[in-house]
Amino acid sequence: MRDHYNESLDDPARDSLERVMAILYTDLFGGDLEHEAYSALRTLTQIFVRRLAETTNDIPIHSKRRLYRLIIGFLNKGVLPANITLITFNQDIQAEKTLDAIRETQLRAKQTVFSFPGCYRLPRPVRVTGPVGGDTNVFDANEQGEDGIAVLKLHGSLNWYSRHNSSAPSRKRLFDPARQIAITTRKEINPSMTLELPDRSTLKFTVPIVIPPVVHKSGILHNDLKPVWTLAEERLGAADRVVIFGYSCPPNDWESANLVCRAIRRERRRSEVSVIDPDPRALLRYVELGGLEAVNYYASASAYLGAE
Repeated sequence: MRDHYNESLDDPARDSLERVMAILYTDLFGGDLEHEAYSALRTLTQIFVRRLAETTNDIPIHSKRRLYRLIIGFLNKGVLPANITLITFNQDIQAEKTLDAIRETQLRAKQTVFSFPGCYRLPRPVRVTGPVGGDTNVFDANEQGEDGIAVLKLHGSLNWYSRHNSSAPSRKRLFDPARQIAITTRKEINPSMTLELPDRSTLKFTVPIVIPPVVHKSGILHNDLKPVWTLAEERLGAADRVVIFGYSCPPNDWESANLVCRAIRRERRRSEVSVIDPDPRALLRYVELGGLEAVNYYASASAYLGAE
């Protein structure tokens, strides 16, 4: 950053993951810095997903977790799992682990709450893999059906991956919009996971399929994710109740903001919208985006759950 952009990340005002990625991304597709920018962005993305895995792998899931209680609250009121949709820009798998924990409770034994990997609503069947050696810390992969709660991950997921012949794939291969998505059943994510093919003659390297926080992400969006974005907008627009929990809709994320804006504006008179965020400015952001006249605001999930 110093050599090519005269940027010092020692300056707190410039030390931003989103900002650095945006600067590098603009030089990926031509110009004198194309190769250097791609190498830097690839390395930064590797650090990003490794850090995500390290900080989320060991987070315990239990019935006192806020997301767990939010979902249970709707189910206890008789809302069918098929009528609940989780739309997330997070790439960790906490939502999936939460749903899996709810599925395993005796109360939900006769109800299809979680279907893996069908919960992702990807438009075509995917290849599902799992660790060898009898590892039990995995999701129970069932049929590719779409029963249960939908989990729409608009920025990809740590447990989705593409496989490559090199640990440093080219830009064309890494951002190939038609590359095959595979999904691992592992609950503990290793972003540097390798695959040994059945004949044991070839080692494949894997790269998590995540969309980095860059402007104009549609330029590198995987083909299979585009229908998921469309479905997310449809579900938001048709919802009787929208609960926005922990997402402030950053100003630089235009594509996400536009999706939310279009969906909420379309049905704003019919939907009940609640915003859960410790920063009240998030409320003003959604009022502005959606042209909303009435929004329920809660400074915490506990406040929302108490009001329910």
